[in-house]
Amino acid sequence: MFTLRKLAATMAAALAMTAGTLTALSSPAAAASTAPKLSDFVLRPASLPSPSLQERVNRLDAVLPKLGVQNILAQANRTGAWATGSSTACNAATAFPGKTVPPGRRFCWNSGDATTGEWTPQGVTTVADAQADELWGTKQAVLVSWYQPADAGKKGVRISFIDTATNQYQHVLLVYPYINSAGAPTYEAVTSPQSGDGGSLHAGGIVWSGNYLYVADTTQGVRVFDMRYIFDIKSAANGDVDTQSAVGYYDAYPDGQWYSSYGYRYVMPQVDWLVNDAGDAPKDTGVCNYDGIPKFSFLSVDRANGLISGEYCTNSTQYGRVAKWPLDSTGKLVRDSDGKVRATAVNRLPARYIQGATSYNGTWYLSQTGGGDTGTAQLLEAGSSAGLLTVTKARWAGIGSEDLSVWPSKKEVWTVTEHAGKRFVYTCPLTATATGTFCGAGATVR
Repeated sequence: MFTLRKLAATMAAALAMTAGTLTALSSPAAAASTAPKLSDFVLRPASLPSPSLQERVNRLDAVLPKLGVQNILAQANRTGAWATGSSTACNAATAFPGKTVPPGRRFCWNSGDATTGEWTPQGVTTVADAQADELWGTKQAVLVSWYQPADAGKKGVRISFIDTATNQYQHVLLVYPYINSAGAPTYEAVTSPQSGDGGSLHAGGIVWSGNYLYVADTTQGVRVFDMRYIFDIKSAANGDVDTQSAVGYYDAYPDGQWYSSYGYRYVMPQVDWLVNDAGDAPKDTGVCNYDGIPKFSFLSVDRANGLISGEYCTNSTQYGRVAKWPLDSTGKLVRDSDGKVRATAVNRLPARYIQGATSYNGTWYLSQTGGGDTGTAQLLEAGSSAGLLTVTKARWAGIGSEDLSVWPSKKEVWTVTEHAGKRFVYTCPLTATATGTFCGAGATVR
């Protein structure tokens, strides 16, 4: 029987589904890879023309009404449902084929959001990430990011605010603020590149930390939003929520100029932007640097150790990296005297195709895709030693499982599945349930 030390040197931790079982694929070179370089993980403020993003948002604040998170949850306009166990709600059997549905909870979107091809969910975070007491006022909320695929449009990113007590949820559109040629504060969709004509930012991971929402910017770094600046376009004197094809401040009516939002009632503008100090990461999907400039494919938080970023890589000869970044008591990333943010720890991932990663009490949890919209995913557990993560346990997970978040008091790992018709938020216990169930053991690590 292998010890963990021998396992780290001899096994590949890229786990794949074959013939109804989970097996460990052999990759000695990857298993013996060296630890990442901490010096590769440095963020700096993006170089942007004046005024700053925060100043632009302040100018929007002077002309648009805003609403807090609690009030947004209280008047949320869409109805979902919670399901547990063997319930057929959310088409659980299609996302968990051939296995017993886990005992954990899952949140079902309404029929439109569950099947739409216009938006795809990616990131998940909860109030347990945001606050030590796991409450936002009197509310407990789960947030999910969605991006608009290129073939559906360029509306950018929206965030679903789910009230866990009522099953109600509300979409909020993320926007990028700027000052137009007439000197008026306005905004556009969040895209990459951010020039008004790029494709929607993928938003592969999100973290709610204090008042701040961190959103992964795959090739560049981290976008920052602020929960204190969510603007209510419907309540604005010159707000337009009827025009589905327009965003920002525009002159489209004979009776004046209007703020539009692709039909969404609420918009949340970006307040800060931290980018790789050494430049952009590779733009090719799935391609990562072995060393050097990192990708920001997903995000999570370890409340004891800071913000976590990681790389989704499909390279067959090397695996991606995860890094931890310091946060202060208010939820802000900690900057050094030169204004830069430096990672405090990095690890080499033990597998490719990792869609999300988080850590809690010294254990790493990794979400590994199963391939397309039919391959069953896996929830891996791993330990860290000398800059390398080594898989210690593998569990079944739903098709299309993405970003991860831990809710400590509930002793649950939360994730979201992305594919239309197989789409929901669901939980797994921190420890495995019975073999043959989703969230349960399914592999012999060797």
